[in-house]
Amino acid sequence: MKLAITREWFERKAKLEGDLEIAAGMLARDPSPEEAATRPTAETDMETRFAFGSLVEYMRRKGGFTMERLAEKASIDVAEIRNIERDAHYRAEPRTVYQLASTFGLPNKALLQLSGNSSARDPGMHEHAMRFAARSGESVQNLSKEEKRALEEFIAFLAKQ
Repeated sequence: MKLAITREWFERKAKLEGDLEIAAGMLARDPSPEEAATRPTAETDMETRFAFGSLVEYMRRKGGFTMERLAEKASIDVAEIRNIERDAHYRAEPRTVYQLASTFGLPNKALLQLSGNSSARDPGMHEHAMRFAARSGESVQNLSKEEKRALEEFIAFLAKQ
């Protein structure tokens, strides 16, 4: 049996995927100087992943889930949720981000950007993520009115992505 993958096959598959984004490693080409200037630094990347972890923790608690229950509902490992919420250096796999986006009803594209798996196309992403992270306290268990408002503003921003 010979496997024949044609251009038409690729085009059909591309249409099925729509505008979904995936991460599969480094860029296939060097970015232009303009693109390189707008790419996140390691520091900003870590900051947005911190905001991603805070968002996941808040959404988990808002939904009344334990880490174990969220892991079961999203079909991911409990250790991965723990790493996302507690380790800003940890980068979740794209599949995990997709599962969380589906579980929380948030846009996959925005969460991929926030998790560091996709370059942010909106320059405001980092700014909104930092504003949210700065307002979120050490624990999201007992959110103040300002923290709740910050989260709702951030979710509204993500929904527009």
